Parts: sequence; structure tokens; C-alpha cells
Amino acid sequence: MSTLDEIQSAQNSLEECVLKKMDALEAQIQAAGPAKDSVAKVREEFRSFRELIFGLLGLLRKQIAECSRVVDGLETRTRRKALIFTGYAEADKEDCRALVLDTLHNKLALPDITATSIKVCHRLGAPSRGSTRSRPILVRFSNIDHKSAVWRAKSGLKGSPITVKEFLTRVRQAVFSRARLHFGMSACWTQDGVIIIRAPDGTRLKITSMEELNPLLIKYPGKAGESSSSSNSGARRT
Repeated sequence: MSTLDEIQSAQNSLEECVLKKMDALEAQIQAAGPAKDSVAKVREEFRSFRELIFGLLGLLRKQIAECSRVVDGLETRTRRKALIFTGYAEADKEDCRALVLDTLHNKLALPDITATSIKVCHRLGAPSRGSTRSRPILVRFSNIDHKSAVWRAKSGLKGSPITVKEFLTRVRQAVFSRARLHFGMSACWTQDGVIIIRAPDGTRLKITSMEELNPLLIKYPGKAGESSSSSNSGARRT
């Protein structure tokens, strides 16, 4: 769990605890009856205190959200030169760089991208014993031009088991998955870490967070028709 996740969890626990205690205290005040002036005064003071706490918790929530947004933006920038390749069968002894270069040269017609053009190339995650699912390959290019060239040419993978997608942060991947579930596979794609949605009315919308997505789910209720071929969509727009 990241530090921001821990802060968010602590804030949620604090908020829940404060609300429970205030509800319990308010119930005790109400049980005492409204007859005495002292009880009425305590009730008014409690109301003011409750509003103050709500304000502080709201401010804390906004600060955490802003910190999360900034951190997500910084993390996205560190992934600008990276892409994820999926669809390669996994072997005990393999050269991931050679696999990717073979695709770039023979399927995407990008001979100018060589071994020195790839800074990092490896499978993501630890191998799972007994699993038949191949892990994706992370490729980090030495410069943004090489990454952009691959991204522009990825339509050449149409019809093959190999797909290319951006290396989204955990936050943006969750937003992307939710958007696709609602609007359909063919109506959502990414570009430089930004989620792009083609709304039912034809409008193209750009978002990066769940806070930006949630109002769109309300504005455009219902699920758009999904593409009949997710693999083709993945090779074209991912």
C-alpha cells in the first residue's frame, strides 16, 4: 500500500470514528429532553462543533485528493516513454527485447528502432507457478520519439495476438476500465496517459480521474454498444 493510500485509509477511519462519537453524543443530548436551558445550550454548542468538524474533514479530504492528483500526474510523466506489450507466449528462457524488436521490425515496419533504442524490457510481475497466462512485457524506450512512433504504428498489429497499450498508473487504469465498462470498448482509448471518451452524442471528452468520470456516468446513463472484437480495439486504441 502506498503512503497516499495509507493516509486516505487513516482519514476515512478518523472520519468514521468522529461521526460515530458525535452521533452518540447527540443521541444522549436528545435523550436528556429539551426542557432545561442548559441542555439547549449544549445542543447549540454541539451543533456548532459538528459543523466545524465537518468543515475540517472536508478540507482534509480535498487536500488528500489534491495530493493524490499531483502524485498521479508525476507518476504519469515518468511513464511517458513506456508501453505495454501483451500476447507473447512466455518461456523459461527468453529474450524479451528480441521478441519486441521482431514485432517492431517485421509487423510495424520500424527498422530504425534498435536494441539501443530500448532502455528497459522485461515481464511485469512475478511468474505464477501453474498459470497458463503470459505476463505482459514492459518496454521503456530511450526517447519519446521512439515510443510515439510505435504508438502511431500499432494498427499494424490488427489481427495478431499482440497488442500495445500505454503504461497507465493504477489510478488511471481504474478510471479507464470503468469508462470502458460504461461507454463500451470502442468508445474509450488513451493518449499520453489521458483517457479519451467518445460520448453517445459524439462529443469527445478527456479525463484523468474518477472525479471527472463520475459526472459523465450520470450525464450519459446506460451502456454504449461494445466493439465485437476487443482485440482489434486494443490494437487500434488502447
